[in-house]
Amino acid sequence: MIDNFKEKKLIEYLKDGQKVLILYHCGWGDLISFMVAYNKLKELYPKVEFTLYLENDQDKIFSSVNKIEEDKFDLVFSPNFPMGEGSGLTKVENCCIKEFGIPSVAGVIDLPKKRSPIVLVHFQGTALPNSVNCPSEIAEKIWNEILEVGLVPCETHWLHGFANPFNKKYNFINRDVRDCKANLENLIGLVQHSFAFIGVCSGPMMTALSVMPEHTFVLEKLHKLTDYVKKDFIAKHNIQRVNVSAYQDGMVKKFLENLKSKQSCQN
Repeated sequence: MIDNFKEKKLIEYLKDGQKVLILYHCGWGDLISFMVAYNKLKELYPKVEFTLYLENDQDKIFSSVNKIEEDKFDLVFSPNFPMGEGSGLTKVENCCIKEFGIPSVAGVIDLPKKRSPIVLVHFQGTALPNSVNCPSEIAEKIWNEILEVGLVPCETHWLHGFANPFNKKYNFINRDVRDCKANLENLIGLVQHSFAFIGVCSGPMMTALSVMPEHTFVLEKLHKLTDYVKKDFIAKHNIQRVNVSAYQDGMVKKFLENLKSKQSCQN
């Protein structure tokens, strides 16, 4: 394995037809710019077969082998991706010049598009809490099920001009928008950049039905979804709903897992 580039740079070892493994051990922030240099290296030496080894889930974003098998490669390099320390060079430029030995490049790689991990929840209505609100114990189950699926729950309860002081935040909620500016642009924008919505009949729910009905799970109580939209709309978009008094463990988890599975198939 070669990790000292003081005497020779990486390109001085390269020959056509070689299989070369590059071990990358730095963090995600550095990788976003390192990939610019790596792609340039592959462009300059198309007859060399380069392979990356990445860690810490980075291989889920960029192509990588998942274990180091040095015997399968002609050469193994481990760049250090050094800092510039006041030289005026970025880390990726430093890597190009001091380690790879190629003309310097800079910038950041274009990342592939990924779904939002945010699942909006709304457990408390404004006007008639007793007729709408999801009980705290059920709400906490739902919150935890979202976490179990690997997504990020966020309570989208805005303290707008008509906010009901009865609706105190549930103790388990540690991610919310209650201290953010309450306006419709923020609500619509947040829904548009979320993966799913789980909540009671409310303004946020109606926003979700407008933006992503198939990704909306409605928590009914005395107020029903059919008080707001027709059954044919519900059927057309296969909108999931349940009365909170009949909620069974795992319902939201299964709903989100199915959505993730469908999106993976589409990709």
